[in-house]
Formats: sequence, structure tokens, C-alpha cells
Amino acid sequence: MTDAWTVVLHQHLASLPPLQQQSLKATTNAGACLDIIRVARGRRKGYDRLLQALQGLIDPIKRFEGVIDVIIQVNSGIASPIWGPLRLVLGLASERLATLQNITALLERLVEPLFRFQNYEALFRSNATVHRSICNLYTYLIGFCAAIIRYHSQSSLRNVLSSFDKEFREASESIRHCWTEVDIAANAANIEEAQLARAVETSRRAVQIRTDVLRWLCPSNVQDDLREQSLARMAGSCEWILESPEFHAFTRPGESTVLTILGRPGEGKTFLATFVVDTLLQANNTQVLYFFCKAGDLEKRSALQVLRTLLAQLLRSDMVLSEVIEEIYYNNGYAVAQSLVDVKAGLGLALQASQSPDVYIVIDGLDECQNCLDLIRILLEFTSNAATAGKALHLMFCTRDRVDICDGLEDHGDFLRLDTTDRNTSIRAYALQRVSHLNVLSSKRLQEMAADEVCSAAQGLWLYARLILDEIQHLPNITMIQHQLRNIPRGLQQLYTQILTTLASTVDDWQLGVAQQIFLWVDISMFSLMTSKDSLSLDVLEKALQYVSMGDSVHEPMPLIRKLGSHMVDVFEADDNPAAVDFVHHTARQYVEWSSTAPSSQVPLIVKPRRLRELYCGATAAWYLSQHPQAKSDCHKLRQTGGRLADVQYFEMAYALWGAFKLAELPSQFDDEESIQITKLCCQLIRFLSSDQCLTWIEMAVLINYSGGCPQLLDNVEDALAASSEPLASTHSSFEAFRQARRVFFMDYAYVICRTAPDWCLSGPESEKRAHNVPAGFYERPLALKLLQIGRRYSDLYDKVLSMNALSVDFVQLGPLPTRERLPFFP
Repeated sequence: MTDAWTVVLHQHLASLPPLQQQSLKATTNAGACLDIIRVARGRRKGYDRLLQALQGLIDPIKRFEGVIDVIIQVNSGIASPIWGPLRLVLGLASERLATLQNITALLERLVEPLFRFQNYEALFRSNATVHRSICNLYTYLIGFCAAIIRYHSQSSLRNVLSSFDKEFREASESIRHCWTEVDIAANAANIEEAQLARAVETSRRAVQIRTDVLRWLCPSNVQDDLREQSLARMAGSCEWILESPEFHAFTRPGESTVLTILGRPGEGKTFLATFVVDTLLQANNTQVLYFFCKAGDLEKRSALQVLRTLLAQLLRSDMVLSEVIEEIYYNNGYAVAQSLVDVKAGLGLALQASQSPDVYIVIDGLDECQNCLDLIRILLEFTSNAATAGKALHLMFCTRDRVDICDGLEDHGDFLRLDTTDRNTSIRAYALQRVSHLNVLSSKRLQEMAADEVCSAAQGLWLYARLILDEIQHLPNITMIQHQLRNIPRGLQQLYTQILTTLASTVDDWQLGVAQQIFLWVDISMFSLMTSKDSLSLDVLEKALQYVSMGDSVHEPMPLIRKLGSHMVDVFEADDNPAAVDFVHHTARQYVEWSSTAPSSQVPLIVKPRRLRELYCGATAAWYLSQHPQAKSDCHKLRQTGGRLADVQYFEMAYALWGAFKLAELPSQFDDEESIQITKLCCQLIRFLSSDQCLTWIEMAVLINYSGGCPQLLDNVEDALAASSEPLASTHSSFEAFRQARRVFFMDYAYVICRTAPDWCLSGPESEKRAHNVPAGFYERPLALKLLQIGRRYSDLYDKVLSMNALSVDFVQLGPLPTRERLPFFP
């Protein structure tokens, strides 16, 4: 017990609370640690990759533990020297992905030298330097684990104001230092093996740096976009651009150039972009970077995400470039790159250091990038810098003809407007190819006539041609095909209207209800504050479909959704993410958004409920939160965990419910059928607010918001009160009754929150404490007293959570103290 490392080890262990010290005396193993990650994994991105990384470390960690097992147990009393502390830390940080990533990175650094030494165990037994270094290394690991526990033991305010980066860096550097000493000892014991190990380590370090930087960049998956669009592109449809003088100027080597492709939605800009990318990738001595912007995808609609992905593509092509931006990566301090300035600087350095004399960047859907003007400015700045570095940067943008975009690119390069005439030949060939496979159109003359009509109506729009041919393909005979061609719709809006009208006439009432739910829920704009989601989870939509199925689950929902989505909505599956429902093309999203405010006489029956979307979705959510077993199960879990549950289905249903409660007015005009539906939906929502049906929702909201000290619950209640404050001069009688029911309920709810919630839940915009007086007749309303009972039951939940160290902030992503605007939104 005279070694210095044993003294430090006991100091670390003595700093732990008694409960944690006692838990270290129990044996555990790798399986128990992985089970914690599996439980926490849920639906969040990143946990699958984390789990794989940890599984890959099991054998080397076992090898390390096997070497030190006896001496550590004797000198510390820890039953499982490695897995015991890790299980304790993973249990505390299981819901903090960034924390787990840091722990994994540290473990990788801990065990990576084991692969270098075949005689590692012998060195430990025979070499005093190795023995001491390994023991010191173990104390640094325990010190790191103890630091995590102490960090969770602080108050939430101190967590926010403190940083964990220093401890992590110190632990990493200490481990690096210990292994350096082992290297020295190994060199003395076996000089040849150490030299080989050093070379391998240098290579491994370069790979590790690149892996860490790519993880930090978190690029979007645009490879699948390229592959899917390339497969869908008709052969020979885009070759015309290779002969254009604009493209020849764009590809002039050794000179920075800019080419802007302008076209209408559905005109084939994305096909053209993929063709250019595929063509350039086949060229020698060129570097090709690309991105496909999508307005409906949170990961593909910001300048930051575009630059992060371009930089990641560049780093994948040349491992050395990772070292160029290594300093930016380490100085950033965040688990994921959040600074546009840092990513811009990194991409600029990588472009200058690239070995390719010509670098091509192709951006499709520029108009769908939210801050596209910033992106244009940054990329144009790169073209200016490229000349000073002896490089040529070629930029190609595909975009709709928008005035601001054209102004930003006016003095930079050439503009190429897609000409309908140039594409009509290709579209006609595509149409002729499609109709030639229809058995009902065996006549060559009829095939030619159908291709001509489609080409004429398409007016250069590839998307239109594909969709109308999909409709023709399902017609059963020549007579119906001829009727379709005589009444062919003009423009995408008419085409979408015809598609949905035809579908509505061919389905039964249940399928019609399912289709209406699909188009009600697929647009996640009502969940706009849920920034971790970019499309609707299939699980959530399945719950909405159960509402129209009298509570029964829908058999094989994916084929049904694809059928009723009518080439406008589809189910998308990914290896590491749950299935999601989204629009096939952004023009379908635009059409559905248009249907929400269009006159009822112009809207197909399938999307007509969107005019009353808040009421429809609110009624579905009320059913789910009052009757569905999953909601009751989640409420039970919340009681057991003290409010710690991030169930996506609850949150999205709760957002839908608040949408109905915050609805201030109906459409200015509605027809008789809509009037009937307004009555039905308002009565459902009134029953929900006037009976015990709402209590599960109330309890879940109180648990989540009281445990987190979140003021957004009171914000929502006050917004609902504001929406129901004044009667409208002319409105629907049932909607007026709904307004009055909301007024009474939310006055009671606001008073309960102000009486029972922690102070953090009551803070206003200027940090003042809000208050609501007791409403008249409050104590005579049984439901109001039940609300008060729920509030009192959890009034001290926030303090309990603090004492249990359950409220914490990811220490890797710490920044300034969150303002009111930065606080998470909890319904």
C-alpha cells in the first residue's frame, strides 16, 4: 500500500457518496453495462452506433481488467474493477448521448495500445515501469468516473455554469502519457515490436482523428439521395447539358467558375444535378462535393448542414485533411459542430490543402435552403480564396427562379434556364417507353398519341409526366385512358387534385378516413418546435390510424399508407432510424399546405379535413391521451421515474391537442358537411375538457414540466386562454361552446399551476413570477379540485429531482446560461 497510485485511488473512491461506494462492492459485467444503453436507446439517433462501439471494446477491456484484477481488488475493494465504475456512471448518464460518447472515446483511448503489444501481460508482471503506468492509468479512469458522479451531484445551475471539458481533456492526456511510458518500456523490452507499434499507432491516430472529426461534423446522408435519383433518371435525358456552352465554361480547368441552373418545381433540376455529379465523379484528378437541399428535412435545409456535409465529403477523400482542421475541432468543444464560423473556417482550410487542382461543388434545391443567401456568400468567398492557393473552385447551383437568389449570383458566372423545348424530346421518349408496356395500348398509333398528349401537358415538367403516367398505368381499358387524355389536367395543382379525387372515388369509408388521417398528420408543421424530428414517425401515424379504426391496430400499415398516399406520401425506412412518413416531393407538400386555406369547393375530399386540421388532430390526440393503453402505460412510467420520459408519441399528440386549444377562429366560410364536423369535433373536445378524460394528459404534463422546472406549460395555458378570451362576432355555435369550455378549464388550470408548480415553471419573459387568481366557482367544480390534487401531489417533484441528481445538462455541450427562448419546449 506504499505506491502513490494507491493513495490517489483511495482519494477518488473516498470522494464518492456512500451509496456509490457500496455499489462498487457488487460484482457486475459488460452485459449489465450494455443493457443500460439498450434501455436508453429508444428512438434517438446515435445510440445504435454507440452500442456497436461499446460492444467492440468488450474484449480488450476484459483483457485489461484481467491484468489488473487481483491487485486492484486487493488495494481498493472494488469487485469488478472496470465494469463496476462504468455501470455506475452509465446509469447516471444513460440519457446523455454526448456524455456517453465521451466515455466511449476515453475507453477507446484506454485500450487502443493493447493491440500493439503481444506480450502485454508479461510486461505488466516483469517491468516495474509498465506496472506503475498501468496502475496510474487505472486511477485516471476512476478519477474520471468520480468526476462524472460529482458533476451530477452539483445543482443544475452550477452544472450549467461549469464545464466538463477540462476534466475530459486532462483524463485523455493522462492516459496518453501513461501509454507513452508503456511504449518506452516496450521499446526496451522489444525494440522491433515497439517500432512497428509506433508506425501502426501513427496510422491509427490519423484514422481516429478523422473518425472523431466526422462524428463532430455529423453530415447529412446525401449518398442515398444521389443513388435514388440516379436510378430514377431516364437514360439519355440529361446528356444535352454536356453540349451546352455554359457547361463547357463551367468545367474549364484551372479557373474558378459558377453555373446557376434555373427551373420550375418538377422540371428535372435534381435529375440534372445527379447527372452532373455522376459525370464529374468519373473524371480524373477532380474532387466532387454535392448536397441536395430539402425544405421538409431538418438535416438538409440549413447552410450549416450543407457546409458540414461538404467538409465531411472532402475529409473522406483525403485522410490528411483531418489534421488540417484538428485544431478547430478541439477548440470547438461541442459534440456536434454548431458554429457556422468554425465549419466555414474548416472547409476553407481543407479546400486550400486539397491535392485536387479542381474542386466541384454541386448544390441542388438551393431555394429550399433556409439561409441560402448566406450559403451563396460563403461559397463565393471560397472561389475568391481558391485562386490565391492555386486552386480552381467550380460551383453549380440548381434552384427555382427566385429574385433574391438571382440577385446574389448576378455578377457571378452563367445562368442556364431550363428550356421546355430542349426536354420535350426526352419526356416524350420517357412517356412512349412507359405506355409501350401497357397491355391495353397494344396499338402503336395509340401509344404515340398518348405520349404526345402527356408530353404536351407536361410542358417540360418531369414530375408531372411521371405522375400522370402513373395514373394512366392503373386505368383498366382504352376507353378510360382516352377519356383521361381528353381531360388531362394542366399543371401540378390540377394533377394532384385529380389524383386525390380519383382515389376518393375508389376507396371505402374506412380507407377514406385512413387517407384523411395520413394527410392530416404527415405535415409536421404543428410540431415545428420539435427540432429533433424532420418527419412524422410511423409509430405516431399508426396511433392516429387506430382512431379511425375504433382503437384496433391497422394490419400492415406501410403498404396501406403507400397506396393511399397516392405517390404524394410515402414511408421511408433507414437502417439506423425508425420508419418515417413524409412527402415524396416538395410540390406535394406545397399542394397540401395550399389545401389548408383553399375554398372548400376546390379541395378534394381526402385533404378537405385540413381546413379544420387543428380540430381533427386535436380530437385524435384527445382520444389517444384518454383511451389508448400506451398513454396510460407512459403515465405509469412517468410516475415511477419522476417525470423522466421522452416518449415521442406523447409529445406529438400533446402538440396536436394544444393546437386545438389555441385555435382562435374557424375558416371564414365552411360548407354544411364541415359544419357537421365542427359540431362533432367540438363536442368531443368539450367532453375531454369537462370530464376525467383529460386527467391522464394533465398528470403527464405536470410530471414532465414540474420535474424539469419548465415555464412552457403555463405559457401554453395562457395562450389557450388568450385564444378563448373573447367571443367572435359571427361563429359556429358549437365552436362558441368549445370556446367557453376552454375558458373555464384553462382559468382553473392556470390557477392550479400558479398554486403548485415550482418557481421556475412560473417565470415570465423578464424572469418575473406570474400569478393567476382563483377563478369564480373553482371549489365547486369537481374537475378543478382534481386538477389541484394532481398539482399538489407533484409540487415538490422539482426539488426531489435535484436531490436525486436527475436534472443535468450534457457537459460536452455547455454554453451560456439558457435564456427563455433557448429553453426546451414541453407540452
